[in-house]
Amino acid sequence: MKSVLAFLVLAVATFSANAAIFINNNTTCEAVLVLKAHDINSPGICSYYSSRFPVAANTSMAFNNVTSLNTPGGPGWFSYINGSASLVTTASAFDAVTIYYGDLFGAINFDIGSTGTCAPSTTFSGSYPGCSLTNASWTNLGGGNILLELN
Repeated sequence: MKSVLAFLVLAVATFSANAAIFINNNTTCEAVLVLKAHDINSPGICSYYSSRFPVAANTSMAFNNVTSLNTPGGPGWFSYINGSASLVTTASAFDAVTIYYGDLFGAINFDIGSTGTCAPSTTFSGSYPGCSLTNASWTNLGGGNILLELN
């Protein structure tokens, strides 16, 4: 019930926002994420990827829009063609995410994201020993806003 209420509050509050992403890690393990996005300067889906950043167990975080990752000390963006990049909000969107559990290169990792992007699905079902992960979902809230839930 708590998740449903949070979802409704976020959905109503964010329709005027510009491509925000809300991340809820409801598992007992830290997740490490790599976000993928595009903007008007490189409009191809998944043109940019962020550096890896952790989301602690049983916590949430949000980014107001793709430019939130441009800030010094933030995850930062990279282009597959030009290396380091700064995104703009014009024609931008979060497209997908790669999620790592366990170590960064082994244990379990998977991609989820918006339909028609570089991710195979909007959901993931699976498990990781010693962690409460059973599923993950990427939900489009409208207006380019995304709810990423790890359960």
